[in-house]
Amino acid sequence: MIFERLDKLSKVVAVDLGTSMTRVWVGGQGLVVEQPSFLAVDVTSQRILSIGLDAQQMMGRTAANVQVFRPIQQGQLWDTTVAKAFLQALLREILGKSFFNPTLVLSVPAGIKPAVEEETVQLGYDLGAREVLTVAQPLAAAIGAGMPVVDATGGFILQLGAGINEAAAISLGSLVGVESSYQAGEQFEEQVISTLKTTKKISISRETAGQLIAGLATLSDTELAPVLVTGKQQKTAVPKEIELTTADLTEPTQLMAESYVALVKKLLTKVPTELTVDIVDKGLLLSGSGAKLKGLDEYLVPKLGVPVSVVDEPEQAVIRGMGTILNHLDEYRASLGQQS
Repeated sequence: MIFERLDKLSKVVAVDLGTSMTRVWVGGQGLVVEQPSFLAVDVTSQRILSIGLDAQQMMGRTAANVQVFRPIQQGQLWDTTVAKAFLQALLREILGKSFFNPTLVLSVPAGIKPAVEEETVQLGYDLGAREVLTVAQPLAAAIGAGMPVVDATGGFILQLGAGINEAAAISLGSLVGVESSYQAGEQFEEQVISTLKTTKKISISRETAGQLIAGLATLSDTELAPVLVTGKQQKTAVPKEIELTTADLTEPTQLMAESYVALVKKLLTKVPTELTVDIVDKGLLLSGSGAKLKGLDEYLVPKLGVPVSVVDEPEQAVIRGMGTILNHLDEYRASLGQQS
């Protein structure tokens, strides 16, 4: 999404700090930017060269003095200095030179360590916010999916991101149970890379692995059209073009799907029986970029014995929920983490 210059500076801003994508929602404006979470820096001069997609495209293609950083990893703040530089540049593109002391809502994993959450909150203040609130990503995704989270009955969601997966039970506006796993989207890409090294004796980039997952990976019986990819032969490092089919990705796809099942089952062993009953009635929602895996919902139904559905535009569920929170901040304030 192309950066937009806002006509008015807003007092409420939400930032979904994703491992692969960072999204910004401004009160009264909606989703204003969606950019890969990358920052390119000339380490000699300490000058920022590019952010977002431009920086991502520089990965592996730069001179020695240029480094591409990823400030968000495993779904959380990884490098505070880099994250500050990245977000300052990103927000400057949106809001101009003045950040206007907004209330800033930042997404964090539900299972985040208190010390990392405190660092994230402090980052918000360092950026110039007058108030910083945090929201757990599964809770935001549930709100973005339209789940009535304030109900006494339980709601269940599986948020599948690039850096972290989280299964969560939600009741009365709060998380009453959560299980987290770092065996997420980037691990899926690594498994695809490893599998092809073993079975095809070819090395591919992470970018290519992601494209293969989007185009070939499926849990249904449907055979998708073969895909041509270019990689390097293991022994000679000579470029080689090879045709791959759905069957070539079966093993890593099954392993990833089985990890989803294990994560939800682990959650169900820890939540009250009354809430476990609710999942049979209301089902499980799938959100996050990983929810786009073809056939995942149908695969999970017999494995878990409950209805399963993918939310609309699952990769944007968290930021949509954060937008709803901004529009009804007083109503949701009790569900947010707050540091003054």
